[in-house]
Amino acid sequence: YVPSHQAVTSDPYLLSRIMRNFLANACRYTQRGGICLGVRRHSDDSLAVQVVDSGIGIPESDYQLIFREFHQLNATRARDRQGVGLGLAIVERISQRLEHPLSVRSAPGQGSCFAVKVPRASGISFSQAPAPSTPPSAGAEFEGLRVLILDNEPTILEGMALLLSEWQISCDTALDVDTAKACQEAPDMLLVDLHLDDNVTGLEAIRQLRQHWHDPHLPAAILSADRSDHWQRRLRHAGVPQLNKPVRPGKLRALLRSLLNG
Repeated sequence: YVPSHQAVTSDPYLLSRIMRNFLANACRYTQRGGICLGVRRHSDDSLAVQVVDSGIGIPESDYQLIFREFHQLNATRARDRQGVGLGLAIVERISQRLEHPLSVRSAPGQGSCFAVKVPRASGISFSQAPAPSTPPSAGAEFEGLRVLILDNEPTILEGMALLLSEWQISCDTALDVDTAKACQEAPDMLLVDLHLDDNVTGLEAIRQLRQHWHDPHLPAAILSADRSDHWQRRLRHAGVPQLNKPVRPGKLRALLRSLLNG
């Protein structure tokens, strides 16, 4: 990284989410060479925070595709994906909310540069800037809880497990039902994607896992971006609550409380 003492006007938590996503994707797709995090000043008194890598690169014709939800280049099965799809869709939503434009420069075999443009806080150095506030924590409310997350998107598993661990929740993660059944300890609740690989539905996965652990009332919820009336009716009939993707931490906490209280 190239150190900088500039300060910017932004939301520290959301901006850090953008940068973590840029860095995670750069690490996944760079096999040789290196990755650099740095800042470039623009003439309009803004800064571009950039992640430059020497990875596989992206054709210019695909720039817009990678920001589509659930889309990933060169991946046919969700379990083979490594995070470009939904991760960058969330990044684009955050950038729109913050009014921080995104930019991409890339070419196949020549690496990529992902950047977010942020207003510079004039007259303030990094040493003078206030410390960023941390997002609210669920504290000890869920301490000791064990949750199994079943999703065929590795990035979602990683993100959900990280978030729940900050709330002192023990997490097991699985890409498919067989992997979930291999967990040594039965969970206190299940968070399951609606559309898994091999045409397995979340409802079928919940049924199998409840049967596996001999607990027909094991608390469970569906996580999905599918808002179709067909699935809304099926989930209501099955008595399984749904949380829409992208998952918002506040709504996830409310869902966990609801499952805990029966």
